Formats: sequence, C-alpha cells, structure tokens
Amino acid sequence: MLLAGVLLGLCAYAQGDDRSKKSERDTVLELSERIDTAESELRGLRRRLEELGAPQSVEAAGEAGVVQIGEAAFPEEEPALQTNFVRRSWQQGSSFMDSLQVVDGENLDPRFTNQQFEGEVTFDSRGARFYRSPDFDKGIIIEGEGAAMKIGGFVKADLIHDFDPIDSQDTFNPATIPIGAAPRQNTHFQANTSRLSFDTRWPTEYGTARAYIEGDFFSEGNRFRLRHAFGEMGKIIVGKTWTTFTDMRSLPQTLDFEGPVSGISRRQAQIRWTESIFIEELTWATALENPQVIFELPEMVQGEPRTESPDLVSHLRYTTDNVQLQAAGVIRQLGFQPTGQRVKSETAWGFNFTGYIQPTESDAAYYQILFGDGIGSYRGLPDVAPTGPTSAFLLPTFGWLVGYKHNWTEDLMSNFIYSQSRLYPSDFQSPDSLRETTYLAVNVIWNPTERFFMGVEYLYGTREDVDGGRGEANRIQSSFGFYLP
Repeated sequence: MLLAGVLLGLCAYAQGDDRSKKSERDTVLELSERIDTAESELRGLRRRLEELGAPQSVEAAGEAGVVQIGEAAFPEEEPALQTNFVRRSWQQGSSFMDSLQVVDGENLDPRFTNQQFEGEVTFDSRGARFYRSPDFDKGIIIEGEGAAMKIGGFVKADLIHDFDPIDSQDTFNPATIPIGAAPRQNTHFQANTSRLSFDTRWPTEYGTARAYIEGDFFSEGNRFRLRHAFGEMGKIIVGKTWTTFTDMRSLPQTLDFEGPVSGISRRQAQIRWTESIFIEELTWATALENPQVIFELPEMVQGEPRTESPDLVSHLRYTTDNVQLQAAGVIRQLGFQPTGQRVKSETAWGFNFTGYIQPTESDAAYYQILFGDGIGSYRGLPDVAPTGPTSAFLLPTFGWLVGYKHNWTEDLMSNFIYSQSRLYPSDFQSPDSLRETTYLAVNVIWNPTERFFMGVEYLYGTREDVDGGRGEANRIQSSFGFYLP
C-alpha cells in the first residue's frame, strides 16, 4: 500500500497538479524536496522487495535502472551530473537555465552561425588554427532559450631543442639572442600555450550578438592568462582582441608561438566601428585602443611614461575568398613626465600594409610591410630612445615579411616564412642596443584526424647590435595538439 501511495502521489505531480502552489519559488523548493524524499523511499522499497523476493518483471526493470508498474516508469537513480544540473535549475527557478541542453551542431539555430563577424579571423580549415576561434557549429555546444554557447580550445605540447644560446625558451625571439655567449644547447618541453574559450551568441534586433572569452597559460608560473574578452554586435566591437593595426590573415601558421619579428599580433582593449563602403568587399574600421609605451630613458633623466590619450587606429580592407589586402595606420601620443615637471609629449605614427593571395586551392602567399616612428611597442621594442644625456626621440622602425603556404594533400601542409625588423638607433644609445633581427621558419604540419595535429619546424634567427656585434640561433620544434570537440 505504501508503494502504491507513493506512486500515485508522483503521478499526480507529473500530471501538473498545482492547486496547492504558494509562490513560484516556494513551490519549486517544495517539489524538489518531495522528489528527494520520493527517490529515497523508492530505493528503500526496492531493497525491501528484493529481500521479500520480487517478481521477475520487477527484477528485469530493476536491471534497467527503473521500477515499473503498469505504464509508469520511474528512474531508480539518475546520473549524478544530470540530476545535479536539473535540481539546481529547479531551485533557481530560471526558465533560461531549465532550457539549457547540449545540442548537435546540425540542429543548432541557424541564427547563431549564419552571420559573419568582424572579430573573426578568416582562414581555411587546414593546418594548425592558432589565430581563429573554434567552429561554432561543431563540438561542445550548449543551446538555451534564445542563446547558445560553444566551448572550445586545444591542448598543445611543444618539444623544443636549441642548438645555440637564446634566452627565450618558450618562444623563438631573436631579440633575446645573447651576443658573445659561450656555446650551449638546451632542451625544453612545455604545454603552456594550451587554450580554453567560450563563445556565446544570441539574436537581437541588430543581428546576432556575440561575447567571446579566451585564455591560455602562457604566463609566469603557468597561470591562466586572458587573451580575448570582447563583445560584438552589429558594427561595433568592445573589449580586448586583435588590434585594428594588424591583419591576422597575413600572419603565417607557425608552430612557434612568437612568430615573425615584424608580425603585428598584439591584442589590446579597444572600441571599434566597422563599416562597408561602396561595395560589400571593402570595409573601413576605426578604433580607439589602449596605449602601451616602452621608453629607453636618457641617463640623466628620471620620470615616468604617460599615456594621456588612446591610440587612434584605422584600416581599409578589401576581402574576397582568395584575396585580402589591407592598409592600416596608427596615430598615438607618447608622453613622458620628468620628476617634478609637466608632461612632455610627441605624436607617433605608423603604417602596416599587408596582403594574402591564394592563386590555387593548394597554394597561398602573404606579405607585410611595417614602418613608422614611435611604434616599436607593437612588437615589444622601444618607442623612444635617448639622443643625449637629457634628450630623446621617437625611434624609427621598419619591418617586412614574406610567406608561402602549400597544401601537399588534404591532411599535409607546409609553410615558409622570412622576416626582418630594423630599428634606427641614435649614436647616443648603448653599443649593445638592438639594431636588426631576422627570422626564418620552415614547417610541416599533419592533420591525421580532424581534431589532432602534429608538426615539426626549423627556426633560424639573427641579432645585430648598434656596435656591429652579431649572434645567431638554430632551433628544432615539434608540436602535438588536440582540439576540443
């Protein structure tokens, strides 16, 4: 009789008997407690039935995880993850949380995938995808009431061996080559460039909105580090992402995390507006971005760098499936405040001309030409250098790169990259100040399955100082990666 009473009570609840509701929250909590109590009683009754010798039909149902009488079937015990998720949603009383479910990309609301985003990097699907975000319609997708989130990222392990001295273990940065150092070799394994991302989208009257957060562990002590955190809706982007001064499509796919010495791959907080002009393929973007400056101070001057205004960055871009050409410019105000004095400032400027051309399905070429005064910090180099004991100037810089990519098969590709960066220091700078660096990379990347890649890369770099001192380094890097499904 007790079992029948419990089952009848549960059936009445399942049919939607809400005559005794007080308030929405009180009812949710009460029902949750009743379910907990009912589940406990059902487990106790099942154990009692087994002790007394249950009929074969009940035993068979028990093996399947349910106690069944007539047409009603009740789970004996739900999986812990599912039970906890559903129970938490009931307690919160949130219709949005109630609606969350893991979905197949083929059944995803098309509003979440049919819109092109300015903040997305366009690449083909082959090779190592280090700059673009994961495909939204594949893998772990959670869809709720009017919103969907894609969980992405990858695990990447690097096996590195240096044949010559270089002080940057995790990356190949020729600026860190020590000149005149005693010969040495070094082996280093790491996985701190592994990545995790959350891409959330929802429809609005201005089109699909997007919020994207991504991080990796490329920091001191392998702590989680923010790479991207931005929102995009319509023509506006706000948050931290790739600077408007760069063109990610013209950067090569290197296994090395540093990349070419003249490549601009900086991410910084900004507010950006993008507008199509004349034709759909031609866009104009303008942004105010977070200023970052690097000073080499004169010996007899003390003070602090100041950033009194944001960097004004803009680009004009022409894009088709096989071609992308871009001209970008930046104007920035660099300030310095000597101790006890007013801020002194100068206007810095720079241009970055980039291009990507894919003449055949298997081949692509890309280039970049960068120059300006006071823009060295976009590559981690000084913006300002001394010209005397109490004077300084905006440091001129010039850089370029060329690259070629070839797909040998559907699963196998190679890249060849050569890059050079040059500063024009004053005679007053120290003899060991950097003047010029070069960077060469050749790799082979294999994708035996959709979510796994492996590759090997040869890296060569040189450094030259103001006094003519020169050093070089050779490295071999092997990488293995697993993309989150």
